[in-house]
Amino acid sequence: MELPPRGADERGRARPGAFDPGVDRARYVRAMFASIAPRYDVVNALMTGGRHQAWRRLTARALVRPGDRVVDVGCGTGDLAFACAAAGAGGVLGVDFAAPMVQRAREKAARRSGAAGGGVSFAVADATALPLASGSLDAWCSAFVARNIPDLSAALSEAYRVLRPSGRLAILDLPRMEGGPLARAGRIYMGGVVPLLGRLVSGHHEAYSYLPESVGRFLSARELTAAVRRAGFRVSEVRLLALGGVSLHLAERGPR
Repeated sequence: MELPPRGADERGRARPGAFDPGVDRARYVRAMFASIAPRYDVVNALMTGGRHQAWRRLTARALVRPGDRVVDVGCGTGDLAFACAAAGAGGVLGVDFAAPMVQRAREKAARRSGAAGGGVSFAVADATALPLASGSLDAWCSAFVARNIPDLSAALSEAYRVLRPSGRLAILDLPRMEGGPLARAGRIYMGGVVPLLGRLVSGHHEAYSYLPESVGRFLSARELTAAVRRAGFRVSEVRLLALGGVSLHLAERGPR
């Protein structure tokens, strides 16, 4: 899809006391994901037991209708974008503000053919300032990205802008679990196992210490639902996966 010209508290802002690496958060996150790009796919597979791909396919099937123009925001190495193409999208643009992630996505696209890779393009861009015309898209999606966006409310407003009336939105992410034994088990896994796996596989201790912190400071599924609604969307469904450790929010652009 060609680029047309442009035409976290419960409100989606960072919570007080959230992880602060001592520099501009957006710059820090960009540099962090750029540094782990070479091993990003391997670590994702290890951390989720390989389930992250199935969750992306589920997201794409729930979101995409034949012929849709779709943007995958924070596309990483492109897996959700490819899943949207395979689900029947007419054109998919994957954007990420970490250039090495975009380069890897392009390399993967070059190795694919047909529905698995056709109709997919990638660009370096920020979720809060997409290089797309207003009302130009049928669907907006993200996978495991929303919790890393410093100003989620701005990203949701930008999603509203680029979507046509009744356009659709899907957010797949790791919500903060609000209590109970599953939440405690999740904290142990994210706080202990994930940093260890990340360090062993990627050699990047700091990044995989940040990621569990990003989950702990993110919105709960209930709070994310409220944030999406405040941005002008009608939330049609919230699916909790992996015993509540993963959420899929599906919504439709409503009138202001």
